[in-house]
Amino acid sequence: MMFSLRSLRTATAAMALVSLAACSKKSDATPTPDPNPMGMSWTVDGSNVTASSAVSQASSGNLVTLAGATGSTGGVFLDVPKTVGSYTITSTSDASASYVVTPASGGSQFYDGTTGTIVVSAVSATNITGTFTFTGTGSSAASTKTITNGKFNVKL
Repeated sequence: MMFSLRSLRTATAAMALVSLAACSKKSDATPTPDPNPMGMSWTVDGSNVTASSAVSQASSGNLVTLAGATGSTGGVFLDVPKTVGSYTITSTSDASASYVVTPASGGSQFYDGTTGTIVVSAVSATNITGTFTFTGTGSSAASTKTITNGKFNVKL
């Protein structure tokens, strides 16, 4: 009888360990990527660009300036109200945009937004999220840059 009881305890302990291992909380599912990661990205004249850094700075009143830099090659600057809404870029609106190209040699080239839209989709105490598209005109009216598919999710 003693042999049977010991065998029963061993078998019960083994089954308990197997059961615990089967109830592991490890998930085999692939994590879903964040649909709106922190940072800025856009397409300029057909080429996709992701900013290496994106920052914000409070401006006058309820305006905020967002800047996405691509290292030493330039970037995008947006001025927009810190309120959810769609803002048309014009010379007289609160919303404005600029694209800057910084060549390896020579001075920076600025393309100020003359037409376009900035959409602020969410504002919280910690970040501002939205989209943008605009056409920027350089110092020579014949020189333009088209910025499309712009996205931002920047810490405030």
